[in-house]
Amino acid sequence: MSTATFAEGNLVPHQSLYAIPADTPEKKRLATQYLFKRALYGWNSAIPSVIDVSQLTNVLDVAAGTCAWTFDFASLPSVSERLAETADNRLHLYACDIETQFFPEKALTDQLGITIFQQDATAPFPEHLRGMFDLVHVSFLFLCLRKEGWQKAMAHCYDALKLGGILMIDEADPVVYSRLSSVPPEDASGHDLDKALSISGWVGKANRIYAGMGLANGFITDITYRLSSLLRTAGFEIEYTTRHVAPSGPLCRAILPAHVAAEFEEFTVTNMEFILKHLAASLLAVGKLCNPDGTAVETQEAMERMVADVAEGFREEGGVSIGRCVVARKA
Repeated sequence: MSTATFAEGNLVPHQSLYAIPADTPEKKRLATQYLFKRALYGWNSAIPSVIDVSQLTNVLDVAAGTCAWTFDFASLPSVSERLAETADNRLHLYACDIETQFFPEKALTDQLGITIFQQDATAPFPEHLRGMFDLVHVSFLFLCLRKEGWQKAMAHCYDALKLGGILMIDEADPVVYSRLSSVPPEDASGHDLDKALSISGWVGKANRIYAGMGLANGFITDITYRLSSLLRTAGFEIEYTTRHVAPSGPLCRAILPAHVAAEFEEFTVTNMEFILKHLAASLLAVGKLCNPDGTAVETQEAMERMVADVAEGFREEGGVSIGRCVVARKA
């Protein structure tokens, strides 16, 4: 799912639950965003090595969006050889989302035998799908769910899995820092949002948009710190977890391998600018867009200047945010 979406209790009434139009450029952006995220974890495939593909028969991608993860998973030799109808130990792929507008052309999904269906992650799965899956993948719901929504989504994923089945989930926090040393440690209780929102300059403005969208909707803005606890409460056992730092702009060169930085540095800037532009417009429309000092941003022109300042900051100085991947097993 796009990082620029808000589903549960969205601020501004839209015909769609997505804040960004589901056109071809947006699908391409999401595809590149997925590749960047995978590069941050340092994986050579869609899954970490702790997941044994040979033990999987039914795999579900929840909040699948463009199905970038599903297609990447399907490209694994150990998976692709098992997708044909005539294959021994055939592997079946499924993908769902709350809306279907980002899904690929049916001809593409049919080639891999992917079963596509519409499903709200906070609603129970159909009876025939419960207890069916060996692996459920979930990604980027951090600007979609409140605490109760998270609890429901994790419970329904638990129900969809076989006993011993695996949930793989990766998420991010909508909080921006100007340097790596400012990021809270892994054992912190979370982010100091008061400080993040009130910092002067472009970083404070970025957080007034990014974290501000989460706060305005009642979403969890420190989900990377709470994810393991939520999963344990739902009945999962944590088998693997890792945190990554996602740099933007020049900080890509300081944090990432040179070839990764060269490929993605410009995208990290334009991607954040694009996301924040749409989130800022949504906040402005309901009078909830503010400056770091708490004063309201009231005009389109002021909003555009705010986003431009943030984009310049990302481009000239660079920023970082954090994400986390957890692999958990249904006990």
